[in-house]
Amino acid sequence: MLSNKQKSSNLEAMAEMLRNLTQEDFQLVMELVEQSPVPLNEDPQIDEGTPCCPHCSSNHVHRNGFVRGKQRYLCQECGRTFGQTTGSVRYKSKHSKETWETYLEAFALRLPLRDAAGRCGIALSTAFFWRHKILDALSNGKNGLLLSGQVQEDETYIQDNFKGNCNAENNLATRQKQERSPAYKTHRVTGHRHKRGKATHTRGLSKQKICIPCAIDEQGRTLSKAAGRGMVQPAHLSFALSSHLDDDVVMVTDKSRASQEFCDLNSLPVVQLKAGIKGCEVRGRYNLQKINNLHSRLKGLLAPFRGVSTKYLDNYLAWNGFEAENPGVGRLDLKEMLLDRMQAIGRCSTYLEVFHKPPLPFPAAG
Repeated sequence: MLSNKQKSSNLEAMAEMLRNLTQEDFQLVMELVEQSPVPLNEDPQIDEGTPCCPHCSSNHVHRNGFVRGKQRYLCQECGRTFGQTTGSVRYKSKHSKETWETYLEAFALRLPLRDAAGRCGIALSTAFFWRHKILDALSNGKNGLLLSGQVQEDETYIQDNFKGNCNAENNLATRQKQERSPAYKTHRVTGHRHKRGKATHTRGLSKQKICIPCAIDEQGRTLSKAAGRGMVQPAHLSFALSSHLDDDVVMVTDKSRASQEFCDLNSLPVVQLKAGIKGCEVRGRYNLQKINNLHSRLKGLLAPFRGVSTKYLDNYLAWNGFEAENPGVGRLDLKEMLLDRMQAIGRCSTYLEVFHKPPLPFPAAG
């Protein structure tokens, strides 16, 4: 490694060379610098600045040597050590930062898992778990969200699904029996299965449907959460929305009795419109167009998957919300926004947490 004196000497020599360049050559050098995939001020060995502790969020940390060429830190508050990627989406990953950036690009382009795995040179199962590490981070980013102003709210329903929860010996190519929760034989409502993504055996809004209250405010911030089974109840709306509504909200809903009861219980002003009746869906500046568009986006996102496992449903809802909050943004620009969002998340899920993800926290109907 170069000493500070040697680095200073090299920089002076480089500066002298730049001063002697012609205008055309200098412009060419600047274009090459701008096209560089790695920022020139990024040292792969030492991080810029001192990060916060991912365990206790303290700023009182010191450098604590290197492990395999990567800087480690020691927190003076909790006494725990951590690295640059601890708690991030790349935590415990054996793959390079460039591979992750390639995968984020494939994720932003909505490429199928097999195509994303081929592009990145990773296994199919790795591509699956990386997808859900990213989606877990997007979902966790909604924890402190507050909707304000005019908030449009409506529900949509999706068939329950236990895809990937069979304890087969070749589950996820592990070639051995895996105990994955929830076991579909225990949690499914009916005593028989149906084809994935196909029609159910019970017509209408049965207990086989997952109720998903969705909301969007004037600033375009969205919230969607799987809340229970069957037709919407006030308890479903309380579970999904109560902790995410600011004091100045005005709820705009359809003529649902559950929505009216929820607003009465929480002393919220509400404007109810007759959905599906021409001329009654708009009242002055109040309408349900944004929430209907959010539902349409969700169905379009889920359609290629032929059904998604219910325990991962909140992750896909967060994915849909992320894209809905950034309309008109190109797919490659979404990649940069994803990188920023990943860095803002305090802690991302590990491989084992994704693998052993528990069922959603609402009771299964018997």
